[in-house]
Amino acid sequence: MKSPQSLYKLFLLNFLKFLLPIGIFFAFTFLSFRSDIIDLESEYLLRTGEKLVDFLSHDEDLLDNQYLGNDYLILIMDQKGQLLSSNMKMKDIININTFKELKTQPGNIQDIGNYLVYVNIFPCKTSICKAIVALPKSRIERRINVLLLSSMFATFITSILIAFLSVLDIRKYLREYELYSKELKKVALYLSHEIKTPLSIILMNAPYVQADNEIKSAIERAIRRIIKLTKNLKVLSDMHLKPHRLTLINVKGLINELVEFYRPHLYSKHLSINADEVPKAVVLSDYELLYTLFLNLLDNAVKYAKENTEIQVMGELQDNKLRISISNVAEGEKHFNMDDESYGLGLTIVDEIAKRLAVNLSFKRDVQLFIAVLELQVAEGR
Repeated sequence: MKSPQSLYKLFLLNFLKFLLPIGIFFAFTFLSFRSDIIDLESEYLLRTGEKLVDFLSHDEDLLDNQYLGNDYLILIMDQKGQLLSSNMKMKDIININTFKELKTQPGNIQDIGNYLVYVNIFPCKTSICKAIVALPKSRIERRINVLLLSSMFATFITSILIAFLSVLDIRKYLREYELYSKELKKVALYLSHEIKTPLSIILMNAPYVQADNEIKSAIERAIRRIIKLTKNLKVLSDMHLKPHRLTLINVKGLINELVEFYRPHLYSKHLSINADEVPKAVVLSDYELLYTLFLNLLDNAVKYAKENTEIQVMGELQDNKLRISISNVAEGEKHFNMDDESYGLGLTIVDEIAKRLAVNLSFKRDVQLFIAVLELQVAEGR
């Protein structure tokens, strides 16, 4: 199961992943609503101005009116620009001269910088007066800012909620996977142990079986093959493939041991194997994992080899690194691309082990061709 740190990273990744599209959606929504708010406020201002002018046109006591409310600035002026009445004190009215110079535009809203203004005339007693209804833009901006903050808050909360729910869902499946993998590991270990033990006993007693040498060799090959599969089964049971016991390993000795293991497999296909050109070198690694790695590579070289082919295991030391190649390919045929995306079970295990042991590995397989090149760090002072 993933560690809490990995889940935190997953949560952060999902949060950022959802934040971008949701943020874009709310940004477009905000821009759309922003223009709608301005249009609505302009429309309300126009309707308020028209109603006020209609009311004043029928009002005989113009100067006795009390214009209440803080949303709009209401000014009543005579023809000479003298202020007759207002809902604000004179000292609180900013730029009074700007309002005096405004021309009448019935049915329209004027933008004069800090205000949206409606201006119209109406008859007052024996003359004509001018009514001005103004809305400070700062009030509109405050409403827009509230909308912006609401959009940002909604984006943030929605992204957190979706990321949190997605991580909860993943945790549920991880728990199920953990239980399944534990049971699978138990089964794999049990089968590996129970199958390997009787096969080893049979293999030790194979030379005493009354049968032709060819039949004995075939039986031994089959048993060794099954033993190899149980080793892979044991490796697969530990899904993390972590190196447990690091020891100094003689790579040439390990390869020679594998070559001897494989010699009985070679007779039926008329194959031979040559590992004489592997230099003596010692690496610090996990013996079981490194053994499984070389075993699977050598097994693939044998499996895909043509008849009468020599399996070549070669190596060289350079810059404190041991470079080993395993192939069933003639020298003139080693030009093809080394990137192979098609892994079998054995090569999948090899690829995972190489990652855990920090071994640089590349391989290529075809119908009858196989080549693998790996590079190991030589232990210091060895």
